[in-house]
Amino acid sequence: MAADSAPRHRFYVGAGAYTSQHEHWGARYGLPATRPVQVAFGYRLRPRLALELNAVTAATHGAVFGFTPQATGAPLPYTSTYANRSTSVAALVRYALVRSPARRLQVDGVGGLTLHRFSFDGTGLYPDNAAPGGFRYYDLHSRDGDVLFTAGVSVRYRLCPHLEVVADGTLSPSLRALRDVTAAAAVGLRYNFGH
Repeated sequence: MAADSAPRHRFYVGAGAYTSQHEHWGARYGLPATRPVQVAFGYRLRPRLALELNAVTAATHGAVFGFTPQATGAPLPYTSTYANRSTSVAALVRYALVRSPARRLQVDGVGGLTLHRFSFDGTGLYPDNAAPGGFRYYDLHSRDGDVLFTAGVSVRYRLCPHLEVVADGTLSPSLRALRDVTAAAAVGLRYNFGH
């Protein structure tokens, strides 16, 4: 196949490094920060139009132990464990803004919906003079979800007929609070196949 001809593959899969305030929250709170990987599967309806489903998940967990100074005596111990998970799944439409599919460099407009889920689980024991035995135990669990409208721009460069480098940038306002906007970016590789 000539270098400047347009591949006619129907399907693609991709993977890349991903960052957003949803999946990279750990660094903001001094917790271990994960490095999420986004995976994608796409189906090309027409040379310039494709449907894509992508997903990314991130988790942090750990335990903390220390001592709390007491006004009336020696420091007393406290302990806690935590586990956080954030998962986003997006259904997107991609439309190539460059008229010629044969060009190696392509720019896509991206739009669709993203479902985001977040969970937190935490347990701990800390000094409390008002509690029986002088310590209080907690066991916390929460689950939350949201639907976001996602829109952005994607830049692709074809390395060979089957392989592309892809960089995405998106903004996703929450449908329940439009002022709550999540910025995200991903950089990775896409493999094209099928006819």
